[in-house]
Amino acid sequence: MSEHLVAVAEITKLARLLGIDDPTELDFLADLPPAAIREFRERATDLLFDRDTKRLKGVASASKLVPVAISSKMAEKAFGPVLCAAVASAVEPNRAIDIAKTLPARFLAECSVQLDPRRTAAIIAAVPPKMVADVARELLAHGDHITMGRFVHVVPEPALRAAAPIMSDVDLLRIGFLLEDKSAIDNVLHIVSDRVPGVIRAAADRDMWAEGIDLLDSIAPHNRAWIGDITAGLGGDVLDKLVHAVRDLDAWATLLPITSAMSRDSLRLFAERPVVHEETILTAIMDTALDGGHWGNLLPLAPHLPDKQLAFVAARVADKSDERLGELIREADTAGLWDAMIPVALAMTDDNRRRLAALPVMQEPDVLRAVITSTAEHELWSQALPLVDALPDTTKPALASCIGDLTREQLLTALLTASRGDNIHTLVDVALAQDPHGRARVLDLIDGMADLEEFLSALHPGTPDTVWNALIEVRDEIPANLLGLLAERAHELGHDDIAAHLEPATVAAE
Repeated sequence: MSEHLVAVAEITKLARLLGIDDPTELDFLADLPPAAIREFRERATDLLFDRDTKRLKGVASASKLVPVAISSKMAEKAFGPVLCAAVASAVEPNRAIDIAKTLPARFLAECSVQLDPRRTAAIIAAVPPKMVADVARELLAHGDHITMGRFVHVVPEPALRAAAPIMSDVDLLRIGFLLEDKSAIDNVLHIVSDRVPGVIRAAADRDMWAEGIDLLDSIAPHNRAWIGDITAGLGGDVLDKLVHAVRDLDAWATLLPITSAMSRDSLRLFAERPVVHEETILTAIMDTALDGGHWGNLLPLAPHLPDKQLAFVAARVADKSDERLGELIREADTAGLWDAMIPVALAMTDDNRRRLAALPVMQEPDVLRAVITSTAEHELWSQALPLVDALPDTTKPALASCIGDLTREQLLTALLTASRGDNIHTLVDVALAQDPHGRARVLDLIDGMADLEEFLSALHPGTPDTVWNALIEVRDEIPANLLGLLAERAHELGHDDIAAHLEPATVAAE
């Protein structure tokens, strides 16, 4: 979450402590580090509670000398909620609970407003679930989300479950925003998981995206996927409102980790929204991704964007220096995101793609292997082959080794895809650069292809001579049937000299 939103939450809690009804009176503190505001609030709390420590301990000790019924009556009628809250931390937890059980929920709610959870955590943890629910009802009746938020992290799960039905979706949003310990949000989400769609919808309908985005920012990584999918499933209007709010709050660093965790279907729904295609939005996203450390979170989104927007992303990437571009490639490789990086590279201009392919990182065998493996796993041959074609010749041995590691099905898919595009020469050139065993495997596979005619037709007048020369070089390894068909295709294309070199020995002898 942005520092500003954290500061707003801290200012709201500080205003309560200082007895200021309108937290905006403290807006001049909003530019301070949130941690500084919190530290000041905690020091002020300590000052209020510690100034009469000795006297309060004496009161607590005296309460042990009288029956619970008398202690509770004195607490309500003589001490009042402020003094009771001050004394509470000095009372033994079990006795404090016994006294509390005899007090009305209204009075307990007034006391809880004054309590410091750091000092009374043991007492709060021992409060029966029904009592927690009764106090929560009183607090919410007065719109007191601050007190609720301050104690969630010390309330046991059974008590939270008892109180949850009392809270509306809006209440959950406001309480989550004001949590004293943000790590408690995941436990709360676990308890109210069936209500998360309503909470997100409330953020959209009530324009409470500051609270909603705070929730998204606070959840643990393992919860991002299902939260993101729920959000996408609520429809385009919710997604549009979310994007606008993120733009207004400059909270892309919060949203991108959520979108990157979404399922492919949910991410596609997000990427299809026209609002995401606006240049100002994409510019802000790219600024956060490239300069704010979220490149890995942006990449999963990129392949789902329309061609024009993907080209915009690719151009922004290509604008970076060679050193920075190499770093971005390294990040994509480390994160295993070549299935997303390859479409970005394909969307670059030819010159920029060749520049990318010439970077030192793209010469590393492990990186090349990751490119080929990801291409095969995700069947991205039509997009990857132009990138492979742009690689320097020095990478051919490493690429040939990677091709040799493909399964029969993966290699067949590559051949079919290449034969239907303009890059058959790239794949054939690399495949024939393998060792004899690897070449034999590829040639046998081509010879047995059901779509062999389609493969042969991909050899056209513009096929580079390097492909024909490679075929001639391995002529003796090519199965006779395939060799004859290659020779026929060369004749059809007017390459009689090439055909002569490829004709089977029996034909040539005749």
